[in-house]
Amino acid sequence: MAEASCSCFRSCADRGDTATNVQSQMQEKSNTTCFEVAVTSPDFKFCCAHFVAYRGFREKLHGHNYTVSCRLGGPLSEQDGYVLDFGDLKSALRKVCKTMNECLLLPAHSAVLQYTHTETSVHIRCEDGAEFMLPKTDCLMLPIKHSTAEEIAQHMWQEVADILTEEKIRERGLKWMEISVAERPTQEAKYRRRFTHTHNTPKTEQ
Repeated sequence: MAEASCSCFRSCADRGDTATNVQSQMQEKSNTTCFEVAVTSPDFKFCCAHFVAYRGFREKLHGHNYTVSCRLGGPLSEQDGYVLDFGDLKSALRKVCKTMNECLLLPAHSAVLQYTHTETSVHIRCEDGAEFMLPKTDCLMLPIKHSTAEEIAQHMWQEVADILTEEKIRERGLKWMEISVAERPTQEAKYRRRFTHTHNTPKTEQ
């Protein structure tokens, strides 16, 4: 009888451990749940000129009517039921698009373009000998190597993150963000990156 009692006790203890494990797994799943929100609109656009240049190649100067969209992932706030207010995300996209509208996009870190700046103009000398002289107010120098849709999307990711602020990103527990930049309806580039919550601006997880 004593052995049976002991066996019964062990069985109950095992069931208790199992229940505890299930409860722990459910709590862990709740903590890792991630919702996704997205904003897209014809209003998120900018019209500008550019040309891609790299060793041995340069496009002709041309323009696009770029459109932009954004996706963002994170937990649901218990306080307001949002991942992030759509208004905050739309406002950030509009601000970034406005700064890039109606200008020539120039990659500041290009290996094949040389720039000379004056108070009023920018002189551009290309590897193939072509030269451009443009009003400084018509040019936008971007911290990229090539003015491709891919690198423009990467630049816009950081600009949107800066506008949202690291404090809000950390406070909301946002996990990742994706920026899409389309040159036309049939071709677009996407840049997605996870947030790491530090005291500085959002950075990629290594």
